[in-house]
Amino acid sequence: MALSTTYNVAGNREDLTDFLTILEPEDTPKLSSFNKTKRPSNVYQEWQMDSLLPVKISGVVEGQDVQSFTNKASTRARTGNYVQTFRRDWMVSRLQEASDTAGVASEVANAKTKAMREIKRDIESAIGSDNDEQLDNGTVPYLSRGLGKWINATAQTTNAVPTAFLTPAAQICTTATGSMTEANFNAVFQSIFTQVGGRRNYTLYAGPNLKGSISNFQRQTSTATQYAFHVTQDASEHQIDLTVDIYVGDFHHVRIVPDLFNGLVDNAAPTTTTAQQLARGYAIDPELVGVGYMIGLESNELPDQGGGRRGYVMAALTLMVKNPKGLGKFSATS
Repeated sequence: MALSTTYNVAGNREDLTDFLTILEPEDTPKLSSFNKTKRPSNVYQEWQMDSLLPVKISGVVEGQDVQSFTNKASTRARTGNYVQTFRRDWMVSRLQEASDTAGVASEVANAKTKAMREIKRDIESAIGSDNDEQLDNGTVPYLSRGLGKWINATAQTTNAVPTAFLTPAAQICTTATGSMTEANFNAVFQSIFTQVGGRRNYTLYAGPNLKGSISNFQRQTSTATQYAFHVTQDASEHQIDLTVDIYVGDFHHVRIVPDLFNGLVDNAAPTTTTAQQLARGYAIDPELVGVGYMIGLESNELPDQGGGRRGYVMAALTLMVKNPKGLGKFSATS
């Protein structure tokens, strides 16, 4: 059978569809759920913490006058955090703006939107980082202390949290996620209970390995010290649930939220995961944390000096941790 030899691709038009897909992690659960606190009026925002004196059950002798007095402000202390500036720039050349680009209605609008999405990830990562406070000296910028340093049993490097309000070591679990048991998990919240009293609600912002380890609690093989639970589920649902999204324990009610933006370092790609990032988790009482915006998220366009339109998006904010004694951390290295 004869074959055609007239096929020539030189004059064929390209078929480039109107789709432009970005597939990157960009959920920012901490930034989205933390309360917005009072706007900072200075680059260093401070707040106070206090505690109660030990209980006294020795009684009072009948008719005895008060012989000593206590300064009820003696245990008061203050701490704070620097405001950090976040910024992402953008630029679109004149020729690119004039071009008809598939999947992009406006190159300028697309550039602004991408910068906005990137800065939200930057802020989320800084909140969940191990950054300590840093003073701007003209060479290095202000840095806001991240949760990794706030939830710490030892003193921080700069403007350390007063010793009485540091996070107790029992509330920081370093057990590898592959070996973590419910006893390890519950010990963190039992320690928090001894510090704050009462049964509270928490959100655990958990890296993927930590989240998987918690879900495994319901499907472990029975041993002498661990027991498997049988879950009955309606077959008409045509599904099997093998995940733990809410954990109700003796001292806590925990909502577990997967989070890829914990324990990241500068210039790290969230998709290039590290053991620290995968295993890190923060047990947060929503009443004890907040984000204070000195300058809200805003977009600014600069003068076009001939090369094309350009600008930046920015925000300036600080992370407020009202009292680190009421928080917990999972900080395994694997």
